[in-house]
Parts: sequence; structure tokens; C-alpha cells
Amino acid sequence: MLPPYLYLILFLVCIVHCALVKYNFNITWVTTNPDEQFPRRTIGINGAWPLPSINVSVGDRLVVNVHNGLGDQSTSLHFHGILQNGTSYMDGVPGTTQCEIKPGMNFTYDFVVSSLRLKESM
Repeated sequence: MLPPYLYLILFLVCIVHCALVKYNFNITWVTTNPDEQFPRRTIGINGAWPLPSINVSVGDRLVVNVHNGLGDQSTSLHFHGILQNGTSYMDGVPGTTQCEIKPGMNFTYDFVVSSLRLKESM
């Protein structure tokens, strides 16, 4: 067990270096031409495609408020590159680690980013 003063130091370091990162995503259908073959219905976020990036650092608290505006399709978010140690229920794999978000429903992803898997360079 750590001495009490070390807990205070760790807490203060987190306040200084950790951030609350919030996003509001409305998931809807948009018309796009992702492969330049022909326009078609594609899943978009906040009326746009390609989908936005989420930018966080280890130690940040990530909060993503999601509204499923698809109307005819359940959905979820999967966080590629963010390891979900201890928060697998926030990993967005419907029927495996999370229940799907039904059309018209909301879900809030809320977890501390404990570690990141960086892209490998080629």
C-alpha cells in the first residue's frame, strides 16, 4: 500500500495532465461516394463522412454521447487502438461486449483511457 501523500501526488498529476475529452455523435445515413464508383447510403456521424477521429491521450477520460439516428438499423462504436482493459462493456461489439444501440436510442461511452495501441509503421 502506498503512503497517503503519494495518492495525493498521483491525483494532482492526473488533474494537471489528464483531460476530459467529450464528443457528441449523431449517427445517421448520409449519401457518399467512398470508392468513387457511385453515390450510395453510408453511415455518417454528425451528417458527415468520412467519420471523425477521436484524439485522446493515456489518462484522459473519454465521454462520447451517441444518438442512433439511423432509423432502421442498430449500431454501436468500436474504439480501434484504445485498449479496453476493465471496460470491455464500452468496446462496442454488439452481442459480444455491448448491447446494440437501437434506432432512436442514446448511449454514453464513458471510460478512462488506460493504454493505447499505436499504429505500426510500414
